[in-house]
Amino acid sequence: MKKKIIITVSIAAVLILVAAVVCMNLFGGSHTAIDNNPESEVTGESSVLVAYFSWSGNGQQMARWISEETGGDLFRIVPAESYGEDYDACADRAKEELDNGIRPELSEHISADIMAQYDVILLGFPVWWYDLPMPVWTFLEEYDLSGKTVIPFFSHNGSSSGANSLNRVSELAKGADVLSGDALSLRGSAVSGSEQEVKAWARKILEETS
Repeated sequence: MKKKIIITVSIAAVLILVAAVVCMNLFGGSHTAIDNNPESEVTGESSVLVAYFSWSGNGQQMARWISEETGGDLFRIVPAESYGEDYDACADRAKEELDNGIRPELSEHISADIMAQYDVILLGFPVWWYDLPMPVWTFLEEYDLSGKTVIPFFSHNGSSSGANSLNRVSELAKGADVLSGDALSLRGSAVSGSEQEVKAWARKILEETS
């Protein structure tokens, strides 16, 4: 009897561990949140916009390197209601939003006049639940992106192809030319050491879209 209990407990522990690993792979893997603060207000003086959503900071780091290299205006996609610091709560909310098509309200916006100045939008995000985080849905649906070029860059924890996120960007960025084939994909754990790779990608993109 005691042996059966030990075996049952062991199986349960293994299942919990497997579920945790699966959740990390689906959601992104980082357990550390950064703040929910915006970047400085964009001006529209550049023809390039580097817009990003970031919870763990990987996307933010990539976006700042890309902005440095391209001279693009930096814009953070900020949900009005923060996802908080707890990883599990963030993952649960993200799953509920995706399953129910909930578009979170954003606290930061770009005026139509300024958005019209950008020819190229470099769009950053983590892959969440094999898809695009819902705040990025809100962002893409808010603006007229007709005639603009959109190039994604993203972090992941196994979905190196972006899973369904790149298809989703193409679906939501109506009228834009989405260059999914040129997207930059980085595993989240590798972002901190990838400055030169990110900047080299940004230089190539800038040359190709100039």
